[in-house]
Amino acid sequence: MGFSSLTRYDLFLESGNIIESGDEVIRFIDYSSVKNMYYDSASLIKGFEDIINNGDYKDFQFEYKKLFDDNARDIENKKFVEIISYAIEKEMEGKNQILLYNGNSFKTFFGYLLKAIAEYQEKVIETNFIDITDIERVHLGRKQTFLSYAYYDKGLTQALFYYFWLRSGFLYVNWMWNGVNSNSSITKKILDDELNRSNQLLFLRTINSELRIRGNHSIRQWCSWEIGNFYTKHSGEKYYTSFYDTAEPSNDILDTFKPMKEVVNGDICY
Repeated sequence: MGFSSLTRYDLFLESGNIIESGDEVIRFIDYSSVKNMYYDSASLIKGFEDIINNGDYKDFQFEYKKLFDDNARDIENKKFVEIISYAIEKEMEGKNQILLYNGNSFKTFFGYLLKAIAEYQEKVIETNFIDITDIERVHLGRKQTFLSYAYYDKGLTQALFYYFWLRSGFLYVNWMWNGVNSNSSITKKILDDELNRSNQLLFLRTINSELRIRGNHSIRQWCSWEIGNFYTKHSGEKYYTSFYDTAEPSNDILDTFKPMKEVVNGDICY
C-alpha cells in the first residue's frame, strides 16, 4: 500500500481553479470569497504534506513554525492568516512542553492547522453556498459514489465533489443536496435511496486517523449504518481516504475497504 496521489493542497488549488474558470456547477452568493478561501488554504499548507509523507521532520516545532511563516508571507489576506493563527494558538495552549518532546509533534501541529482551516472554510461555505445549478445535468451518465463522513468538513468534501466532477464522476455529499434534516426517518430514506443508486462508497477518515495522532479514531454509528447498508446492496467497491499513511487503518469495519489513490472516468482506483 502506498500514498494516495491526492493531497489537500491539490484539491484546494483545483477547487479554486474551477470556480475561477466560471464553471458554476455549484452556485455561491460570492464566488470570489469561496475561490480565495481555497487558494489561501492551499497556500498556507503548501509543503506540509510533502514533509509528512516523506517523514522528513526533525526539529518539530521550529520546522513547523518556519514553514507556516514562510507560507503566510505569500498570502495577501492577512485576516485569514490571523484567524488561523489564533485558532492554532488556542489549541496549543498549555501543550507546548508536551509537544516539544513528542516525536509526533509535527503531525500534531499540522493537525491543528488542518482543523483551523476546516473551521474557517466551513464558515465561508455556510455563508455563500446556494445549491447545485442543475442536479440532473450534473448527475446524468455519471457513476455515483456515496461519501460517508463522520465529521463536517465542508471545504474538503466540496473539494472532493469537484475532484470527482472533473473526472466524470458524481460524488453524493448529503449536506450539499439535503442540508440538515432533523427528521431521522426522512434522512434514512434519502440516504437509503442514494446508497442504492451508488456504485461506490468512499469513507472520509478523520484528521487524527489519517495522521495517526491521539484522538478519537472510532467510526460513528451513523457511518456504520451507511457502510452496512451499502454492503447489503453492493458488497464490493468500498474505499477510504488515505492522504498521509501507508499502513492500513486499524479498524475492523474498514478491513474490506481499499485506499483511494485517484479517480479515473468516475472510477476510484487503488
